[in-house]
Amino acid sequence: MKKYILIIAVLFAFASCEEENIVFDNENGQTAVSFATAEYNVSVPTEGLGIEVPVNVTTVATADRTFNVSVDESTVGDAANYALGSVTIPAGEYSGILNVSLNFDPLTEGEVYALIVNLEAPAGGVAFDETLEIEYFKEIICNDIVVTVNTDLYGDETSWEITDADGTVVASAGPFGRGVETIVNEVFLEDGCYTFTIFDAYGDGQVDGTVTGNYTITCSILNVLDGGGAFGASEAKEFCINQ
Repeated sequence: MKKYILIIAVLFAFASCEEENIVFDNENGQTAVSFATAEYNVSVPTEGLGIEVPVNVTTVATADRTFNVSVDESTVGDAANYALGSVTIPAGEYSGILNVSLNFDPLTEGEVYALIVNLEAPAGGVAFDETLEIEYFKEIICNDIVVTVNTDLYGDETSWEITDADGTVVASAGPFGRGVETIVNEVFLEDGCYTFTIFDAYGDGQVDGTVTGNYTITCSILNVLDGGGAFGASEAKEFCINQ
């Protein structure tokens, strides 16, 4: 009985050793393709955006090879939003590029899209990491900001100004009226960086013991900055436009 057990153990060891010494054939073996990078999250500028997605292959060939891709039905966004190239692996190489172009004009501001692309297996081969997902959205170009101030009971103590990088005042408002108010000012700002400063003449900020005031600067769907409350005589915050 012990002799048979020994023979089985030797055969098992031999088989295991054979499996561990499989030789990979990079010329005549099975071809496998994969996306080297499978996820992107990008904003699309006004001139559009091109993405070079690397694609890897496990074998080499003496001639260029082309691999197919297809847009998955789960894609979010119209076909006008994007354009796909083909995947070409140059002769003697293990990698190539899928070119993806994203268009700015068809996109709706504030909406997030998803382009899902499937890499198809070659004939007789396989594909792994074969799904590419690109989340993209329209870059928000903001030069028209909205400054909103919700005063406390003493709005006549509150004022604000915006200065540019040189310290020049480019916009200002206030003091406002006595009593609780919401004051909205629209301001056009050139691209660049600025400082918003809010002042309280009494020196206790936007509080009066009953009402606490606040302020915001917004642009489209962007919240550029906010603040308020007991900031003392003044509060300054820096922000940038399209930087």
